[in-house]
Amino acid sequence: MKFGFLKHSLVDYPGEVCAVVFIPGCNFHCPYCHNQNLEADAKQNGWTLGQIEAYLHDARRLLTGVCISGGEPTLQPAVLTQLIEHFKALNLKIKLDTNGSRSEVLKSVIPDVDYVAMDLKTSPKRYLKLAHPNEAPSLLTNLHASVRFLLQRHPVTYEFRTTLSPFWADEDALHDTGRMINEESRWYLQRCRGEAEPQNAFERLEEEHRLQRAVDIAKSYSKHVFLRR
Repeated sequence: MKFGFLKHSLVDYPGEVCAVVFIPGCNFHCPYCHNQNLEADAKQNGWTLGQIEAYLHDARRLLTGVCISGGEPTLQPAVLTQLIEHFKALNLKIKLDTNGSRSEVLKSVIPDVDYVAMDLKTSPKRYLKLAHPNEAPSLLTNLHASVRFLLQRHPVTYEFRTTLSPFWADEDALHDTGRMINEESRWYLQRCRGEAEPQNAFERLEEEHRLQRAVDIAKSYSKHVFLRR
């Protein structure tokens, strides 16, 4: 199997210098996703686990962690477990990015993961519009279970993050999302990079107002709200 691989990042793992391993395959079709071509790219330009391990072994003096992302890593639990085991053997901290749709997989690997970032994409009632139809029977149950698992951890070991798409993360959706977490949770809001950039002073002012309004709403549910641009 081949993976997407980023040799180093200063932004994907808070407080750590990390490499990023992307596992292809996802059960969501978020319109703003920047990894939609991941599977094809991995097949053509991807790295094998052996190649990744060799690089990480040589780069251990520079790197402190590995972020396992996707796609959705929990869709392939055997692969995910293998990656965690191999990277732990290199004494690297492990961060897992997940959409929370496979709560039992998350529960099984959480003891070996140092940090988890879980996407809260929209209001729970809208989730089925983002996911593959076969996710419908268990999606919301898994979503809420994954949130509960994380809320049981120390707040510095996880984060929730929401991409501020004007449609999927409007004010109603932010209120519904905020009710799922608690005030000690770290909640990162990130600008939707798929949007057109503001073209004039009025549009920039309007954009800043929208972002600030999102932060204000989030702060009514969490004491630890951050805006990533």
